[in-house]
Amino acid sequence: MKILILNVGSTTIKWSVFDSRWKEHGLVENVKDFGFCLDEIMNNLKLKYSFGAVAHRIVHGGELKKNIALNLKTINYLKSLEKFAPLHQKNEIKGVEIAMKIFPKAKQIGILDTVFHSTIPEKAKIYAIPIEFYKKGIKRYGFHGSSHKYVSESLKGKAKKLVSCHLGAGCSITAIQNGRSIDTSMGFTPLEGVVMVTRSGSIDPGIMIYLKNENLQKLLNEKSGVYGISGKKDFRDVLKSKDKNSRLAVEVFCYSVAKCIGSYAAAMRGLDAVAFTGGIGENSSIARNKIIDYIKFLKPKVFIIKSDEREIMLKEALKLT
Repeated sequence: MKILILNVGSTTIKWSVFDSRWKEHGLVENVKDFGFCLDEIMNNLKLKYSFGAVAHRIVHGGELKKNIALNLKTINYLKSLEKFAPLHQKNEIKGVEIAMKIFPKAKQIGILDTVFHSTIPEKAKIYAIPIEFYKKGIKRYGFHGSSHKYVSESLKGKAKKLVSCHLGAGCSITAIQNGRSIDTSMGFTPLEGVVMVTRSGSIDPGIMIYLKNENLQKLLNEKSGVYGISGKKDFRDVLKSKDKNSRLAVEVFCYSVAKCIGSYAAAMRGLDAVAFTGGIGENSSIARNKIIDYIKFLKPKVFIIKSDEREIMLKEALKLT
C-alpha cells in the first residue's frame, strides 16, 4: 500500500511517499499560501500515485491519547483546538481537507504531536490556577512528539535520563526517562517554554495583563523571541550579524535552553545525555556550544540527531491501516 506522509509546519511543508520503501520526498520552505501549495503538491502526486492512506502531522490533539483515523467528527474536534496552536493547526487541517478531496479513497490518519507526552505525570501537567480549569482541560500537553520520540528511540539503551532539544522555528525541550516523556517545555499551547525564533516562550503572566489592549496572539507568536530582540527572522542571519541586539538575541536563546535542560536534570535527579535536533539544533554549532558550556558541569553525553519524523509517522500510520 502506498502511503503519503504529510508534515505541515509553521512555515514549511514536508512530504514523503512510501511504497515498501521510501520513493520520493519534498520540502517547501517559507510557505505564504498553504492552501495553494498543498493543493499543488497533492495534485502533482495524484498524477503518479494512488494512495491507500495519507498520514498527517497534527500539532494539538487535545484530550486524545492515541493517533486517530480522521473523519468529520475527529476533524471538527481538532478544528476546535486551532486557537491553541494558531501557527500550525489551521494549515494542518487544511491539508487534511485537501487530501480528502484529492484522494477520496485514501484513509486519512492523524499523527498527534501530543500523544508522546501523554505519559507526563499530573504534577507536571497541572498549572497552579484554580483546579476547575485543569478539569476543563487547561494543562500541559506538549508538542513535537514525533521528533522527541524519534530521538528517544534512536538513543534507546544509551541514556536512561535524556533531555531532547528540538530547536527550530519552534523549540521544545523534553525530559525523557526510560523512554517516556516526563516533562516538556511547551505546555497548553506551543507558545510556552524556551525562547523561540518568533515566539516569546514563557514570560511573566503580568506582562500579558499589562499589555491587555495589544494583539497578544500576534505579538507573542509572531513578533517576539529572537526576532523580537534582533529584528531578524532567520536564525542564520542573527548568528552572522555583529550588531548588539543580534548578539544579545543569541545569548538569550542559548541561556533559555540551558536553564531548561538544567531544570530537567533536577526533575530526573540526574542527566545521562543531551540530544540536539531540528534546524538550529542540528546545524548551529555556535548555539550548541553556547548551550553546552552552561551545562558541562553535569558531564552529559552530547548527541546530534537528524530527527526523521516521517519514520515515526509511518510506523504509527501502519498501526491504523
